[in-house]
Amino acid sequence: MNKHILLGLSLMASISLTAQNETGKKATLSEDGTITVENVTLPAGSNSSNRQVEDRLFKFGRPANPFIKNSRGVTVADINDDGIDEILYGIDTELFVLDGAGDILWQKTVEGPILLPPTVGDLDDDGVVEIAVNTGYPTTVGRIYLMDNVGNDLPGWPLNFGDNWMINAPVFADVDSDGTLDIISCERESGTIGFVHAIKKDGTPINSNWPVQFDATPAFTPSVGDIDNDGDQDIVIATSSTGLYAYDVDGNLLPGFPFTSPDRRYSYQSPILVDLDGDETLEIVGSNHGDAPGFYVLKSDATYYPGWPIALGGWTYSPATVVDFDDDGSYDIFMADRNTSGDGTPLPTIYGLNPDGVNLDNFPIEKYGGNEGVLSIADINNDDVYDIIFSSTLTDMEGDGYIHAYSLDGSGEIDGFPLRPRGFTFLNGAVLGDVDNDGMLDLTANSYTQTFGTGIDSTYVTSYNLNVPFNEDKILSNGYKGSNTRDGLVSDEEVLSVQDNIFSNQFTISPNPSSGILQINSSGTLKEAQISIVGMDGKLIFSEETEIISNVKKQYDFKSFSSGIYFVTISNGGKKAIFKWIKK
Repeated sequence: MNKHILLGLSLMASISLTAQNETGKKATLSEDGTITVENVTLPAGSNSSNRQVEDRLFKFGRPANPFIKNSRGVTVADINDDGIDEILYGIDTELFVLDGAGDILWQKTVEGPILLPPTVGDLDDDGVVEIAVNTGYPTTVGRIYLMDNVGNDLPGWPLNFGDNWMINAPVFADVDSDGTLDIISCERESGTIGFVHAIKKDGTPINSNWPVQFDATPAFTPSVGDIDNDGDQDIVIATSSTGLYAYDVDGNLLPGFPFTSPDRRYSYQSPILVDLDGDETLEIVGSNHGDAPGFYVLKSDATYYPGWPIALGGWTYSPATVVDFDDDGSYDIFMADRNTSGDGTPLPTIYGLNPDGVNLDNFPIEKYGGNEGVLSIADINNDDVYDIIFSSTLTDMEGDGYIHAYSLDGSGEIDGFPLRPRGFTFLNGAVLGDVDNDGMLDLTANSYTQTFGTGIDSTYVTSYNLNVPFNEDKILSNGYKGSNTRDGLVSDEEVLSVQDNIFSNQFTISPNPSSGILQINSSGTLKEAQISIVGMDGKLIFSEETEIISNVKKQYDFKSFSSGIYFVTISNGGKKAIFKWIKK
């Protein structure tokens, strides 16, 4: 063959290869908290994805701490009770409160860097919220701040425990059941000494048994709930290397704890507490790294729930998200993996699982670029199908990152996504609200650049108008741990998906528990009632359209059902009520 033809073919092949392959960067977090970045191959079209500049409300940026970067997102909350959400974000040693135009409402200088989103809640139910932030890093001082809604320190605060790093985010929860929320926070003295504190609003411990000391670094933001159903709140926490702990209000370990395994370690993966099987005790849902990385569900006695753990091929630091997205009365568990190939091949990244550890329909989501951040779940394009919104380990070579949104119906990434904020979204996520008070849904995400001393790193807060009406009922889990109190507890009301109490109070079911007879009684008539029953595995086992007459019991014989927990849904096509029913 003519050498000119060969040269031409070679050149064409080179051009074709260049056109098909684009280069980007992948971030990875090490156990010591350092971030590494490497060049990777991106699929064709990755650099030209929608950057949504026309729908961007604002981009707010400031120089970042050169050594450490924020994780787990921003906080969106109405802190001044004017009906409009504000955005709270810590940049190095400054706490900023922004409005929907990106203007600073107020800012506060603190001692030590802020690494996680502020915690917001009304501690004493007086109608005015309080704000808490932790600061610190091993090379800096650390504090825990508690302030009012305009940034003034409350009496006795900030607290200083030997200048030690107040690691993770604060939690608001009523641990001692006195009607006032307490502050749960973790302290790192060294790699082998750590503490968990339970503190009242006045800055004193809730009782003389706190703080509790560990023999390792506290690993993640604690979660709080009554996991053993004894009427008292429990605190679930792990260390980096010595296991998972559950303490009662007096700082005593619950039976079975600590849960220890030499091949399982913890960092960043704050768990969710939820009653998966309707037995009134709470399961602990989370992930771990170490020599046996994976997803786990533990029962309140520190034994594995049936079907768990689920092994992964590599580490993940992503926290779990738990919701009932399909309104069947059964929980759905969402997890993420950093899984990223070196050649642009899509890999399983986002997992959706039922309580038994079985993949939901359309899961796992396979894509290129893993996730170790926060998973938010909401209907963000107003099509009455929920979406899962998450960050990425990647940027393109221009340094623009990704916020993804995939429909839970399996149809793929929704129109207009991924969004392309400046810098890595790695370890973070998206938070939803209406920050500019125009009645439309907004998405706010944080990101950062990582130059390792070759330039000045910056961190950004970017808000986008999603161009659909804002409806809080269409947001199931929003930001870090699903709520601004960071307690990690999914309540019974969220499990049952009863969003209209007037409708749900119209019905009663009996007997409960039952040997198989189920009676439905109603205080009103419902001409076109849809009655359905699903099991704990989410499978529909009974469905009927019928008329329910006021004060006339409707009876069914389900003696053929296996013993267990079932969810009975009564719907009129719009409103619905869901009840747990136990078949003996």
